[in-house]
Amino acid sequence: MHIVPSRVCRVAGFAMALSAGGAAWAQQGQDPFSGSTAAGGARLVIPGPVVPATVPGVGPIQMETQTVWKPVCSNRVGMTALDLQAMALSHGADFGDMTKVIVVDADGGGNPRAGLDIVYVLGASVPAAAVPAFAAAEAYLESQFTADTMTVTVTVSFASLQSGVIGGTSSSYGYLTWADMRSTLQAGADASDGIMASLPAGTTIPVRYRTNRTTNEDRVFTTFANFKANGGTVAGNDASMQYSTNFPFDYDPSNGVTANTISLQDVVIHETGHALGCTSGLDFRASDIEVLDVFRFQRTDGNADYNPDTAAEFQIRPRMGVFNYNDDHNLDVIGPAEYRLSDGSPYQASHFREQVPAIGIMDPAFSYGETFYPNFLRTSDITLFDAIGYDK
Repeated sequence: MHIVPSRVCRVAGFAMALSAGGAAWAQQGQDPFSGSTAAGGARLVIPGPVVPATVPGVGPIQMETQTVWKPVCSNRVGMTALDLQAMALSHGADFGDMTKVIVVDADGGGNPRAGLDIVYVLGASVPAAAVPAFAAAEAYLESQFTADTMTVTVTVSFASLQSGVIGGTSSSYGYLTWADMRSTLQAGADASDGIMASLPAGTTIPVRYRTNRTTNEDRVFTTFANFKANGGTVAGNDASMQYSTNFPFDYDPSNGVTANTISLQDVVIHETGHALGCTSGLDFRASDIEVLDVFRFQRTDGNADYNPDTAAEFQIRPRMGVFNYNDDHNLDVIGPAEYRLSDGSPYQASHFREQVPAIGIMDPAFSYGETFYPNFLRTSDITLFDAIGYDK
């Protein structure tokens, strides 16, 4: 663990902006997403500035941005958008005294490491016992993706939250036109990503937001981290996390996880996976998709051969954007395996389908005593992250 002054200064600026942005949200009485009381249902969308970005193969653009807060997936009770607003404000306040911040970065803040560089910036509220869990999560994730040089910065706080709440997280987002997103995904492809050559041509991608109609979608939302994984450039904090001081976490799964606790390392790796881009527009956007949804198809063929079997079909078949459709959703890259995805109800669509045994760590619900240690990411997870731009 190292204190990295240059990065700390940038994070301090983020913290002040988040606090101010959250306060403005409250004063204006806006409710960008009313949310639901179902576990994981609420969202808080904080509009951000228009920022310069660079699209690989295209060049400089101006990107509209937003910060999206959501409950941690395995919360035992529901949260509302007002709960998330309070969380965002308290999270920002935790970085008021930057002398108390710990930067978990094994590379020491020098030149960016070759491959994925995760930097967890821990606020003053983070318990000392939790710090090694973030260091372990950093080391593990960095060992999994080594081909793309990029830095992902995640700010972390702890707070006393209501019973049954593990915490909440946020990711920074922008959106690209479909043509620019296709260029980005193709620029980020490696030798194993031949399917990228068969992404839909033209300025739109076909999506079924309703069972009986196909929409020619002209834009795709992306987390900052996912954009950078494919060679894009954009400045700013990538994600934030707040966890509960009242929740029974096990900080070290290497010696087992007791039946009445949840592994913090597993939760942190899972939630960082969302920041990296395991996210879906089905969860809260009105007729918009995110990068993962580019590879989401109906699992069964139905009456119109919706499940593609070839690269040619992958290019023209509509993506599956129908919420709550009998879990009939698949991650499909026209490879040796397809993996079932959640359809958004009762679990967020930013996951594999909930089942036993779990498909991967991007399963939507952790159980007490459960851990994926020591191989947190399974073949399914690696396939998903490889599809959206992360390479070995």
